[in-house]
Amino acid sequence: MNEEAVNQSKDIKNPDHESRWEHIGIFDMFDDGENLWFTSLEYNALFKMNKRTFDVDYVGSFPDEEAYGGRLYTSVNECNGKLYFTPCTAHEIGIYDMKNECFEKGSIGISRDDNDLLKIKYAKKFVSGFIYNNSLILIPCCYDCIIIYDIVTGEVTFKTDLFEYFYEKYRHNTTSPDAQFYLCWFAKRLSESEIVFHLHCNRNILIIYNLETGGFKEQAIGSKKSTFSLVECDGSQVYLYEASTDTLVKWEMESGKYLECHIAAQVPELQPCGLEYSFLNMAVLGEWLYLIPANANVAVKVDTITLEAFSVDALSGECSIPYKGTVYLNLSRVSDNKLYLLGNRSKDLVVYGKDEDLQRIRLKPPKDIENIIAEQFLADLIRRSHCWFSEEHVPLTRFINALVSLNTYERCAGSRNIAVGNGDCRIYHLVKQKLLD
Repeated sequence: MNEEAVNQSKDIKNPDHESRWEHIGIFDMFDDGENLWFTSLEYNALFKMNKRTFDVDYVGSFPDEEAYGGRLYTSVNECNGKLYFTPCTAHEIGIYDMKNECFEKGSIGISRDDNDLLKIKYAKKFVSGFIYNNSLILIPCCYDCIIIYDIVTGEVTFKTDLFEYFYEKYRHNTTSPDAQFYLCWFAKRLSESEIVFHLHCNRNILIIYNLETGGFKEQAIGSKKSTFSLVECDGSQVYLYEASTDTLVKWEMESGKYLECHIAAQVPELQPCGLEYSFLNMAVLGEWLYLIPANANVAVKVDTITLEAFSVDALSGECSIPYKGTVYLNLSRVSDNKLYLLGNRSKDLVVYGKDEDLQRIRLKPPKDIENIIAEQFLADLIRRSHCWFSEEHVPLTRFINALVSLNTYERCAGSRNIAVGNGDCRIYHLVKQKLLD
């Protein structure tokens, strides 16, 4: 019997994890105009939230993935009515067809046996993904190649030259606490065919990658002692945050010139954190570049033309909430002239407008989501015929509900791989009666 799989289907009793069912942590989202779509950071679930009523609906769980995997998916992209979720710890690309309301999977060419999540290489495979010319292009974080997934044919192509070049050149200069070489955490779209990102390597290096040709170039900006921790772009301007000195660097691509802004000097109330990371993300909204706090005591906005910096009271309230951990999480999405953030301390979705209005929305999962996730996972195991069960391992009601959630009774009861424990057919007949009532 698959003991690990069965354990995931049991009731969760650990009080340290109860809070995960009281709110929804998210990494990224997609705005279809009426709803926000996002996955949970802590378990296998796709949700959508109505932007008018703030009602959150559980859409479903991705098949053939872990039930309680942390950060299964990171960035999300949309193409032709389908959502494509970048696999971080997930085994494959998650796909959801919004029109036909069904899940699909996209292979990344790594077998489940090889996809060892105990190794950072596989636990942080990809964070950034981009749609270009009917392909989903996954930029490696700790994995060793770019994945190009053709969304029409499902064909997978591998490109290793980008990773190999920078790994060979900068692998001894990594800044990651786990000593792993991180090629790319957040990449940002510079144009339709180009993206930019920085290296975690104690170097003043910016990478420009061409999605069409696969070509790339490195650009040195500022002091060689710089350690860039964040990148954002706005047309022909690229913004980099130098963590060790809490300095913002604005690079003009056309001229090659750069300007620096010492944030702490302009915002006296800021208590800079240096390499403890004052900020964890940047986002352009209107004429302002926003610096989203990681460990800083205030949020900051910078005029993209003059580089004048000011604190942002509306976004700084999260900083004063007592809590161990960063102020905000990674979510930083601009949509419909609004900036969407996720407070790590309040657990609220924070929506900030160009006119400085602020909304706080508590993302509460549907009632009984814990059991729903467990039943979906159990149904997935039954569908794949990976386990046998007895009442000793799985509550009878959960087993019944899992079978009910399958497409048809015949598909389940007709499978010889679904066996009944305890030497008789009591469970089977009870389930059958439940399904046929």
